[in-house]
Amino acid sequence: KASAEWKAGKREGRGTMRYRNGNVYEGEWKAGMKEGRGVFRFAAAGDVYDGEWAAGAIEGYGVKRYASGNVYSGEWKGGEKEGRGVWRWADGSVYYDGEWK
Repeated sequence: KASAEWKAGKREGRGTMRYRNGNVYEGEWKAGMKEGRGVFRFAAAGDVYDGEWAAGAIEGYGVKRYASGNVYSGEWKGGEKEGRGVWRWADGSVYYDGEWK
């Protein structure tokens, strides 16, 4: 179920999409795709991503908080960690701070 403005039959602007599997996206849309800033809640895993999107994929800077308490903050490309980023364990200690590929 989606709530957003529509332009030429596609979501445009800010809105929320609730998926049947329980996932929820709240953020910006362009031409029916996630684009700009948004928050995605992964229902099954309990993880939350807050950051940038491009052409429907996690792209740019963002923070993903895992249900385990671990946190990755940094650059993403095509939904994968790529570029500068920091992985912290749930206790706050740094596992890795550097370039990801």
